[in-house]
Amino acid sequence: MNINYFNPFHVDIVYSMNFILVLSVLLETLAATGIGQMDRISQLPESTVHHILSFCNNTPAELVRMSVLSKSWFNLTASFPFLDFNIRYFRTRESFFKYVEYATSRFCHHNLTAHKFLLCTRIQESAELDVVNRCLELLLKNGVRELMISFTYSSLDFPKYRLPNMLLSVSVLESLTISGCDLPSSLMLDAINFTSLIQLKLFMVPLNDEVITYLVASCPLLQVLDIGICSGFKKVCVYGHQNLQELRITYDTPLERIYIEAPNLSSLRIEDEDEYYTGAPRMNLASCKNLTTVSYFGCLSPYLSFTDFVSSFPFVENLYLVINNYNCNTLKLSSPSLRTFMLHSMCGFEDIELSTPNLVFFSYPCGSYSTWRMAMHSTHLKASMQSYPNGYTSGLCFQKLRRLLDKQNGFKVLNLYINAFHSQTFTELEKLKAIELPPYELEHVELKLDAGEESSAHVAFVNAVLWCCRPRSLTLRSSVPFEEQSDVVEFTYKELLEQEDQGHTKIQIVSPSSSEAQKHLMDLKSLSMASPREGKTISFIKEEGTPF
Repeated sequence: MNINYFNPFHVDIVYSMNFILVLSVLLETLAATGIGQMDRISQLPESTVHHILSFCNNTPAELVRMSVLSKSWFNLTASFPFLDFNIRYFRTRESFFKYVEYATSRFCHHNLTAHKFLLCTRIQESAELDVVNRCLELLLKNGVRELMISFTYSSLDFPKYRLPNMLLSVSVLESLTISGCDLPSSLMLDAINFTSLIQLKLFMVPLNDEVITYLVASCPLLQVLDIGICSGFKKVCVYGHQNLQELRITYDTPLERIYIEAPNLSSLRIEDEDEYYTGAPRMNLASCKNLTTVSYFGCLSPYLSFTDFVSSFPFVENLYLVINNYNCNTLKLSSPSLRTFMLHSMCGFEDIELSTPNLVFFSYPCGSYSTWRMAMHSTHLKASMQSYPNGYTSGLCFQKLRRLLDKQNGFKVLNLYINAFHSQTFTELEKLKAIELPPYELEHVELKLDAGEESSAHVAFVNAVLWCCRPRSLTLRSSVPFEEQSDVVEFTYKELLEQEDQGHTKIQIVSPSSSEAQKHLMDLKSLSMASPREGKTISFIKEEGTPF
């Protein structure tokens, strides 16, 4: 690297701490020996260096090591506006609180506004709260843009720390996260000056209905509101808020009502952790015409039907439901706007009736929430369905699936992540074949085989799937190489071919791990000769033409 041409403004590059330390030592060595003309880093604007350092993992130990390099680096670390204090980086509690007080006092001496102040610890003594209070009051005088305070306590009887009243006047505050603290005592008495606040997260903070409404109304630019396991409130009411976009509520005591007037609200997530299963709150969100994504984890109230519950979200496009107590005879859903629907409940396939003309992704029973997020942000080229049943799958499951496909009459792609059949259920296949239902036409089917099953169980699984549907292509996925399951591959090939006019259809066998010369294989003989030893994915594609 040519030092004379170092461009300090390429701050989009993530510089490692070691790189900066080495570069600093090199430059100062060159300057001291006369080889270099100056310490280039010392000539950079302080704000530029701070921005570069913000990409690093600035643990206290690293900052201390930096500060001893030179006087200029000492000053840089003193004025570094990212103050991150987590007790896990310290061997003793005493050294932690001493460092918090020292670093905060050293920074505040420069009369700068902090970009971030994060303090995470367990409180054991009242003297520790005195240190916290002194540091916060020093910091809040000059302002902070992002503030995160997270406390736990050594006993349930230990009084929670109450945030200073000065917090309410910090107009530059953009993000506020509070966990395990009490709000300022003057909250409902003094004016709140949160004119820049965009994100507010409250966890384990005592609240009441009026405080929530007043807080939100006092933050005109607020976009994200997260309320997590906060005691004392029974309602969440927001009136006429123009900027609120995301609302997340988690509660473990009964929540009676959610009333939101926020025309730009786009995402709502509700988690009911009440052990008494009181059910979903009554909701009025009719004015939220941009509310397109809804997630609900919990139970339904006895007085609230599934249809009534879903009708609370008339404009929803992405719906994720984990309903723990819903065991119904019929689940009916009608929504012209719904595009993604993931459901986890006790309802059976045959009980589901969907009137959703624009639905492009349906998962039942749904998998993890990470799967939901991937589905929600993906571009659906074909209407698809995924299934993640719990426990073992029986022939009855495929009967229900077949009837559901008929009801929906729109899915083109089917992904089944199902435990394969056990050998004792093979007799159910004959019962399936006795049912005179033609296979449902699909463009593609993907099957994930359970590695814990015998290959004979996988054969039975494929047999049941192909009774249910007739795909133009099919992909098998397994955690073990298909070299060990050649009978499954051979059976799948023959069954797919039997679904077609064998005089006018050929089947290509494709393995992603094959070499380019062997990418498209036409028959079982060539497959056995060229199949990769470690291949764990294999696809079968039907094409018009005379087979070899």
